[in-house]
Amino acid sequence: MPDRNTVKLRYLPDGGFLEGWEAGWENAVLHVDLAGPKDGFSRGVPVEIELGSMLYLGEVEQCSASGVTAKVEHALDRRKLASIQNTWG
Repeated sequence: MPDRNTVKLRYLPDGGFLEGWEAGWENAVLHVDLAGPKDGFSRGVPVEIELGSMLYLGEVEQCSASGVTAKVEHALDRRKLASIQNTWG
């Protein structure tokens, strides 16, 4: 199995981060494999997802024993943002 990217996921506004693994994308829907309890995650809950330099905001579409599926509504590349901040700073 190829290496999978580590993902940090939390429900908004005040959930703690859980670590998981990127399990694939379908259009703007991200599947994240999570081990352990998923308390606070349910359909319709807003989430923040960190994946590499990207920060995604979206909504849980499905929560199962193996993980969470979230529809991504906003994306921010923090590396590009840092470059812009340096230019304007």
